[in-house]
Amino acid sequence: MPVSVPAILPHSYYSVSSTPGASTSSLQSFPANPNPQDAHLHATLQRIDQLANEDVEMQAPLSESSTFLVLDTNILIHHFDVITQFVDDAERQFLPVIVVIPGVVIHELDGQKNRDGLAWFARRASAWLLRKVKERRVVKGQANEETCKRSGNWKVRDPGEDFRTNDERIIDCCSYFRRYRRTFLCSADINLCIDAEKTTTGIPTISPTQNWSSQEIAWILFGEYGIDLRRFEAYHISYKESNSSLKKQPSPTMDDDMMMVDDDHSMSEVLDPSHALDLLHIQVIEHFTRLFVELVARVGGPEIHARGKTDDGTAASRYAPRWQSNRRHYSEWTISDILEYLNDKKPVPVTSPRVDVFLSKPYSERGARRGQDWARRDWEVALGGLAKIGDAWEEPSIRESLRVLDRHVEGIFATKMRPTGI
Repeated sequence: MPVSVPAILPHSYYSVSSTPGASTSSLQSFPANPNPQDAHLHATLQRIDQLANEDVEMQAPLSESSTFLVLDTNILIHHFDVITQFVDDAERQFLPVIVVIPGVVIHELDGQKNRDGLAWFARRASAWLLRKVKERRVVKGQANEETCKRSGNWKVRDPGEDFRTNDERIIDCCSYFRRYRRTFLCSADINLCIDAEKTTTGIPTISPTQNWSSQEIAWILFGEYGIDLRRFEAYHISYKESNSSLKKQPSPTMDDDMMMVDDDHSMSEVLDPSHALDLLHIQVIEHFTRLFVELVARVGGPEIHARGKTDDGTAASRYAPRWQSNRRHYSEWTISDILEYLNDKKPVPVTSPRVDVFLSKPYSERGARRGQDWARRDWEVALGGLAKIGDAWEEPSIRESLRVLDRHVEGIFATKMRPTGI
């Protein structure tokens, strides 16, 4: 189901242009955040909005086969894991695709920060978007001037223009990019897709299916170019608030002719999460690891760029902390390396289970396990340890995320489900 959002943005988001091509100086700033409990999410989305306008051109030149994929808000909220997997696959395959986030979608994400059940997913999406927009590889935000409007700014009304709905602004974004390259709109909103396809240029659309996957997106976008679709991930179930009791769905795979087929015997089934706690645990691992990487980027000194060398160029002592002998960029550190680095700077009492073990992917570290294999008390202690680390660093993103995560943890443990450990 599409996300229910206001039909128009608040009046303060817009100013009226008296002449075509009005200067961006007439823009209103990103709306003020009245709730201090959501300050970090608001600042993150504001930063994404700013980054979109700092560099309109993506670094890599577009090829003739380049494709723009414009996302609606409901995709980032309800199908986040599919789109992030597609972006990872596209980067790994060096696909000529750019995923575009319309400006109005950034504002809509801001509007989800206090909605029951959606706030957790909005924070996951915003943290991921900030990282990807900073990388300037596959994901970009819509710049103010990337519009078909006569004002030359999607936030500025044309003379005599009535307020537009958010759907109309998304279609405007699609129409702009369709001027230059093939462009698809990705949305779960049927009415929006119909309106997009009815435009003069006929914007093609992609809507999620029951077992939607990165593989299916690649098939629609690039199947005609003969790419190897087996290099893209097939369907994997992910946590949503309503799927406390899980039913295994067959994973769509490729036949010899590279057509989508349903396979009732997925080889990865044994490794797939089999419980709502498993699914939520994976989201917790990914989200908080991303937040900790951003924290290290902000508070880390020159030593995190030493890549295993001391200041005089000699190798680090074997008794030194692991992060000192780690030659990888800090963005590629394990959660154990990250928390060890932070603890060296500001020690925090160790919990049992340790936070780094709880935030490690199942079986990747000694003691790491699936979400369902941690007792309720383990969840409480580990998340409490997370809160203490966030407080020690005065990092609001951790506290904000824990606050909206709590309802999901409590909801799963309060739901009658089949026993864990299966």
